Amino acid sequence: MFKYAALLLLLSSPAIAEAHLYYTFSQWERLKDDDRAAYIADFIDTLATRAATQPAQRAARHYSECIMRTQLTARQLADFLREYARARPELQRGSVQRAMNDYLNALCGRPLD
Repeated sequence: MFKYAALLLLLSSPAIAEAHLYYTFSQWERLKDDDRAAYIADFIDTLATRAATQPAQRAARHYSECIMRTQLTARQLADFLREYARARPELQRGSVQRAMNDYLNALCGRPLD
Protein backbone atom coordinates (compact mmCIF):
# COMPACT_ATOMS: atom_id res chain seq x y z
CA MET A 1 0.00 0.00 0.00
CA PHE A 2 2.83 2.41 0.86
CA LYS A 3 4.39 1.98 -2.57
CA TYR A 4 1.11 2.81 -4.34
CA ALA A 5 0.54 5.90 -2.21
CA ALA A 6 4.15 6.92 -2.69
CA LEU A 7 3.89 6.45 -6.44
CA LEU A 8 0.78 8.62 -6.64
CA LEU A 9 2.45 11.26 -4.51
CA LEU A 10 5.57 11.18 -6.63
CA LEU A 11 3.70 11.41 -9.90
CA SER A 12 1.72 14.40 -8.71
CA SER A 13 4.68 16.31 -7.34
CA PRO A 14 7.09 18.73 -9.01
CA ALA A 15 9.82 17.21 -6.85
CA ILE A 16 9.77 14.06 -8.98
CA ALA A 17 12.20 15.66 -11.40
CA GLU A 18 14.52 16.43 -8.52
CA ALA A 19 13.94 13.33 -6.37
CA HIS A 20 17.15 11.72 -7.58
CA LEU A 21 19.21 14.61 -6.23
CA TYR A 22 20.86 14.49 -2.86
CA TYR A 23 19.67 17.35 -0.73
CA THR A 24 21.30 18.62 2.39
CA PHE A 25 18.90 18.55 5.28
CA SER A 26 18.55 22.33 5.20
CA GLN A 27 17.73 22.29 1.46
CA TRP A 28 15.16 19.55 1.98
CA GLU A 29 13.62 21.35 4.93
CA ARG A 30 12.97 24.42 2.75
CA LEU A 31 10.90 22.38 0.26
CA LYS A 32 7.10 22.47 0.34
CA ASP A 33 5.43 19.80 2.50
CA ASP A 34 4.37 17.67 -0.48
CA ASP A 35 7.83 17.87 -2.03
CA ARG A 36 9.50 16.82 1.23
CA ALA A 37 7.11 13.86 1.44
CA ALA A 38 7.80 12.91 -2.20
CA TYR A 39 11.53 12.98 -1.54
CA ILE A 40 11.12 10.67 1.46
CA ALA A 41 8.87 8.34 -0.55
CA ASP A 42 11.56 8.16 -3.23
CA PHE A 43 14.22 7.54 -0.58
CA ILE A 44 12.24 4.62 0.87
CA ASP A 45 11.51 3.18 -2.56
CA THR A 46 15.17 3.51 -3.57
CA LEU A 47 16.25 1.90 -0.30
CA ALA A 48 14.08 -1.11 -1.06
CA THR A 49 14.96 -1.50 -4.74
CA ARG A 50 18.64 -0.61 -5.07
CA ALA A 51 20.23 -2.65 -2.32
CA ALA A 52 23.01 -4.54 -4.09
CA THR A 53 24.65 -6.60 -1.36
CA GLN A 54 22.97 -9.18 0.80
CA PRO A 55 23.51 -7.17 4.04
CA ALA A 56 22.06 -4.09 2.33
CA GLN A 57 19.08 -6.14 1.14
CA ARG A 58 18.45 -7.41 4.69
CA ALA A 59 18.65 -3.85 6.02
CA ALA A 60 16.29 -2.59 3.32
CA ARG A 61 13.82 -5.37 4.11
CA HIS A 62 14.08 -4.60 7.83
CA TYR A 63 13.28 -0.92 7.33
CA SER A 64 10.58 -1.53 4.72
CA GLU A 65 8.79 -4.01 6.96
CA CYS A 66 9.08 -1.63 9.89
CA ILE A 67 7.57 1.24 7.91
CA MET A 68 4.74 -1.00 6.72
CA ARG A 69 4.05 -2.14 10.30
CA THR A 70 3.91 1.45 11.54
CA GLN A 71 1.56 2.36 8.66
CA LEU A 72 3.18 5.78 8.44
CA THR A 73 2.62 7.72 5.24
CA ALA A 74 5.44 9.46 3.41
CA ARG A 75 4.06 12.77 4.68
CA GLN A 76 4.11 11.53 8.27
CA LEU A 77 7.65 10.19 7.87
CA ALA A 78 8.77 13.53 6.47
CA ASP A 79 7.13 15.42 9.34
CA PHE A 80 8.56 13.08 11.97
CA LEU A 81 12.01 13.22 10.37
CA ARG A 82 11.90 17.00 10.41
CA GLU A 83 11.04 17.06 14.12
CA TYR A 84 13.60 14.37 14.91
CA ALA A 85 16.40 16.28 13.17
CA ARG A 86 15.42 19.62 14.68
CA ALA A 87 16.39 18.19 18.06
CA ARG A 88 19.76 17.01 16.68
CA PRO A 89 21.85 19.84 15.19
CA GLU A 90 24.48 17.39 13.88
CA LEU A 91 21.85 15.90 11.56
CA GLN A 92 20.79 19.33 10.30
CA ARG A 93 24.30 19.91 8.94
CA GLY A 94 24.32 16.70 6.90
CA SER A 95 22.30 15.07 4.17
CA VAL A 96 18.67 14.01 4.29
CA GLN A 97 19.87 10.45 3.75
CA ARG A 98 22.01 10.56 6.88
CA ALA A 99 19.16 12.03 8.92
CA MET A 100 16.70 9.46 7.56
CA ASN A 101 19.06 6.57 8.30
CA ASP A 102 19.46 7.82 11.87
CA TYR A 103 15.70 8.26 12.23
CA LEU A 104 14.96 4.79 10.85
CA ASN A 105 17.43 3.27 13.31
CA ALA A 106 15.62 5.07 16.13
CA LEU A 107 12.18 4.08 14.83
CA CYS A 108 12.90 0.50 13.80
CA GLY A 109 16.08 -0.46 15.58
CA ARG A 110 19.20 -1.48 13.74
CA PRO A 111 18.89 -4.48 11.44
CA LEU A 112 20.51 -7.68 12.65
CA ASP A 113 23.72 -8.56 10.84
